[in-house]
Amino acid sequence: MKNGILTSIVFVIAINALAQIEYSSFTNTGRGAVTTFATDYHALGINPANLGWNWDFENKRFSLGTSEFAYSIHSQALTKTELRNMIKDIIQGNDNKFTYDQKMQAAKDFAQTGFAINADMASFGFCFSTEKFGGIAFRINDRFHWYSNLGETASQLLFQGFNAPYFDSLLYFNGTDTITIPNGKYSPDTLQNVLSGFANIPKSIGEVFNNSQINMSWTREWNLSYGRKIFNIDSVPAVAKGAGIKLYQGLALIEAQSTNNQLSAFSSITPAFGIDYGTAAQQNPSAITQNGWFPKPVGKGWGFDFGINAVLFNKFKIGVSYINAGSITWDGNVYTAQDTLLYDTQNPGLESYNIASQMGDVFGQNGLFKWQGVESKKVSLPSTIRIGAGLRINKKIEIGADVVLPGNTTPGNYENAILAFGGDVMPVKWLRLSAGFVTGGNYDFRIPLGVTFVAKNGTWEGGIASRDAVTFFTQNGPTLSLAMGFLRYRF
Repeated sequence: MKNGILTSIVFVIAINALAQIEYSSFTNTGRGAVTTFATDYHALGINPANLGWNWDFENKRFSLGTSEFAYSIHSQALTKTELRNMIKDIIQGNDNKFTYDQKMQAAKDFAQTGFAINADMASFGFCFSTEKFGGIAFRINDRFHWYSNLGETASQLLFQGFNAPYFDSLLYFNGTDTITIPNGKYSPDTLQNVLSGFANIPKSIGEVFNNSQINMSWTREWNLSYGRKIFNIDSVPAVAKGAGIKLYQGLALIEAQSTNNQLSAFSSITPAFGIDYGTAAQQNPSAITQNGWFPKPVGKGWGFDFGINAVLFNKFKIGVSYINAGSITWDGNVYTAQDTLLYDTQNPGLESYNIASQMGDVFGQNGLFKWQGVESKKVSLPSTIRIGAGLRINKKIEIGADVVLPGNTTPGNYENAILAFGGDVMPVKWLRLSAGFVTGGNYDFRIPLGVTFVAKNGTWEGGIASRDAVTFFTQNGPTLSLAMGFLRYRF
């Protein structure tokens, strides 16, 4: 029951590319380019210097928001319909288990193809701003990320378990005795009596996991930032600078990969997932247990943001920021993988695409990795460098462009640079339409779209956006995404 609740929590949070380009800001998602657009607490994690800008709405000093979320799921293996059905089944808790043929097909489809889930949820945001003081903002944000790209053998082991071709023999109970039978295609009734699969010529885990990677992270961020104008003269740029400090709570981190048959794997996961590490947990100095319903953090750290921007003639904008300097020390349920020979397994393989509810089968004692407990590990935050430029054509039209560069290779960061273009059009004072173009990261090119409703001169805002409208018109390589927020107020 508890594991099912946790699964729902993860996928509500999760329901680019790796880290999101705009966080869970429904006003920013549809633009693509956001560095010169983000204001008040929506600027946190993008450029804290934007807190020094004047708002478009007069006599508004405070902004307040809650329950804003955004997610995106990208698959090179599944069609749009299959991806939607997968999400629907996970949210509804439908227990639609794979058939034998479906396991075989999933192992084939996910070999050498990327699969990414990215999301964040802002449970609370607040900002106070004046011309002389500048702007100060606070935000609580959860971020979840999964990215996997599996080699052929690793994909077979993940989905087929002991029935994978790697294991040439099966340990089978025939009702009276335990016997050895050759591996092959058997009926579901026969497979239910299989105790384990084993390889007579075993290979190292680094070999069977070669050309594969699995990265997952789940963090909670408490962000306090301040921005202020340095000077403001009409004939020269109005320049502002800003900085932010963030307390991070780590709930899960997995980084596993093998290159040239050399395995590197690290894990620190909240005990709320209920993963059984077997004897490895008994000898782990960082092993902890779960108390209560809320997932217990297994890491803690600090992050820092820095930014500067300039505005010329109230039309041209440019901004540069460095986001997420810092690290998290993971000190709960910390394990590193031993690159031993893979002789056998009792794991039957994944029963569905709902990996969150089967974490123990992937990373527990019956999973692919052989863990050894350690006290702690310090991991750098996924830092980024943002460079943005924008032009306000008039009060109704504004355009901009972004370049977002990964500052390191930490899990949760972008794999490649991102280039984005976008803008806003306000045909009437209560409606803002956004559109853009984004390429790079781990996704194919995307066309974001967004609609924001504005009431009473900015007193209330609400809207909805998609990170990729291309998915509406194609079945293959889809990116399903949604950003929503209806409780943003200014006063």
